[in-house]
Amino acid sequence: MRKPMFGTFRALPAAAAFAFSALLAACGNDSESVSSPSNTATSQESVPASSSQEEPPPASSGEQTAASADTASPETPAQSSAGPESAQPSSATGPSSTASPESSAHGTHPESSTSVVTPEPSSAQSPSSTEKPVEVTLDKDGFATVADVYHSLAPTEKAVFIIRHSEREDAVTIETELTANGVKMAQDLGASLKSDEEFSYITSGFVRTNETANNISIGRGEASLPKLITNYDITGNWFLKISADSLAQYATALNMKGSSVELMAHWAYGEAYPDALYELEPKAEEFMQNVILKNLPKWKRVSIMVSHDIFVMPLAVYGSQKKVALKYHEDYHWINYIAGLAIIADEQNNLRYVPVKGAESGVIDYLAMYMEEYNKKK
Repeated sequence: MRKPMFGTFRALPAAAAFAFSALLAACGNDSESVSSPSNTATSQESVPASSSQEEPPPASSGEQTAASADTASPETPAQSSAGPESAQPSSATGPSSTASPESSAHGTHPESSTSVVTPEPSSAQSPSSTEKPVEVTLDKDGFATVADVYHSLAPTEKAVFIIRHSEREDAVTIETELTANGVKMAQDLGASLKSDEEFSYITSGFVRTNETANNISIGRGEASLPKLITNYDITGNWFLKISADSLAQYATALNMKGSSVELMAHWAYGEAYPDALYELEPKAEEFMQNVILKNLPKWKRVSIMVSHDIFVMPLAVYGSQKKVALKYHEDYHWINYIAGLAIIADEQNNLRYVPVKGAESGVIDYLAMYMEEYNKKK
C-alpha cells in the first residue's frame, strides 16, 4: 500500500489498514475502457436512443445525438459499490475566444471558501434579472452549489455546467442505469434550477448520463424530455494517451493501490506521467476552445453537460487552479456524483470557472466512509 501522507492513516490498526488497502484496490474510475487514446472514440458501442433526441448536428462540431450514437468510450470496469466511477457516495454538468490567454484560460477563480461571485446588474429579461443577485460562496472543499451559480448569472452570461452523472448501479457498462437514489439526486438538482428558461442538455451518450439529464429536466418541471446532444469528447478519454484499462495497469505498475484514481489525482495536482496522460492545463484549455466556445452559439444560454468522473475531476482541479479538495492521493477525496465545474462566458467569450456541487458535498470522502464501516464492525 502506498505510504499515506498523513499520520492519521499510519495510525490505523493492522486489520483496518489491510481492509482499507482492499478498498483502495477496488477504487478505479468509472470510465470503462477507452477505445482510443485520441480525443474522440474510434470504436463504438450501441447507445439506446431516446424518442426525445434530435437529429445529429454537423459532424464538424464533434457532436452527435444519442439516437445516432454508435459508441462512447466506456468507463473503467466497475469496482466495489464504494469504488470511484467508481465511487458510491453516502446517500446523499463557436467563435474562437477573443480573451487574453490569462482571462480565457483561467478565468476568474474564487480564492477561498468566502469568495463571492456577483453578476453585473442588467435590465435584460432572464430568471436572474428580476431577483436580487445571489452570492456564490465556496464550501470548505472549494465547491459552490449549482443552484447558487445559476441564479447568480448575469443575463448576458452563458454557462455550461459540466457534472459527473448521478449515482449509478454497481456494474459499469455503457447501459448501467441510475439507482433510485441517483434518480432522486438528479431530480432534486433540477428542482433547485426551476425557471421558465430552456436549457440545453449534452451527454456522453451512456445510459446513466442520459438518465441524469432527463431527470434534471423532470425536476425542473419541463413539459417534455429534452433533446439530448451526445458529445464524444466528454466520454472520458480527453486527457488520456492510453486506454482507461491500460491506465489502471500503469498505476498498478507504480504500486498505486488506488489504481487509476490515485494516478489521476497525482497527475491533476502536478505530477507528470507523459506516457499515459496529456498535460492538464493545455489540454483543458484546448477543450475550452475546441468544444465549449466552438459549440456555445448552438446551445441555450445555460447548458447541463453530463459526463464521468475521469473527465470531470481534472476539469474541476483545473478550473479551481488546484484549490479544490480532490487530492485522493493524500486524503482519499474523489469527485462526487453531480459535482463538477461551471464554465461561464461573458459577451466577449472571456471565461471564468466555479467548481460546483449538486448534492450536499462535492467530494466523496473514502477514508470517512471506510472508518464508519470499520467502527460499525468493531
